[in-house]
Amino acid sequence: MDVLLARILKYLNGALFYDDSYKFCTYLVDHYLEMETMTKERILRETGISEENMDDFVSRLGCSFQWEDFHKTFMEHHYTRLDQIRGRMLGLKTSDMVKAMEKDISDQEMLDCLSMLCEQMEKHRRIVLVGALYPMSIAVEFQTDLITFGKNVVQFHNYDPTLTFTEEDMLIFISATGRAMKGFLNFRGDLSPERATSLLITQNPVYMRPEHKISDYILRLPGRYDGVNFNYQLMQIFDLLRIQYYQQYYLGNA
Repeated sequence: MDVLLARILKYLNGALFYDDSYKFCTYLVDHYLEMETMTKERILRETGISEENMDDFVSRLGCSFQWEDFHKTFMEHHYTRLDQIRGRMLGLKTSDMVKAMEKDISDQEMLDCLSMLCEQMEKHRRIVLVGALYPMSIAVEFQTDLITFGKNVVQFHNYDPTLTFTEEDMLIFISATGRAMKGFLNFRGDLSPERATSLLITQNPVYMRPEHKISDYILRLPGRYDGVNFNYQLMQIFDLLRIQYYQQYYLGNA
């Protein structure tokens, strides 16, 4: 059975409406590590959602609508997920994984890049993922692990009227050609994306050139707009990022 966080992300990542369920899910992701002392009254007060809608959504997650039951299950699943992560991370070395991956730079350059990107993720309060449906689905395990570590990681939803970007945000654009990021910057300037720190994961070498730079950081993967190959590369990159983040930041703070 999926842990509660996985069920919440299934709804949140696929949501089509800005409603009380969406507000409830985004609030839990944003305050994930505060859930141990969280109260139902605080959630209702700070989100403005109705108690009836919250109880209904909690019941659809597979819990009793009683807050105590949901809260107990949530915390049990949190520690279960942490145990799963610890078990998976035992013996893993990013250096070995980097050595085996396809890349255009040296092993050490890739390791330095991963460390620097994790430093940026730790520095920013929220991480927003922007991309097409399939790349976003590949990023779910990365998203779930980082939320478990206490980072607010969400997928971009066009219909969220409250969404705007600040210096506390890190935007991760996933686009083999880079066109998705370029289009986003052109058409969603109202959200102030220039205020956020941005990372572009792409196969397009054009954006490596200073005159075509559109992001603060770029992770250029080998290949040329091969969707299948790009998706396999994304699996490796997101695995490397979550493993590196766990070892670089979470283990030291646990």
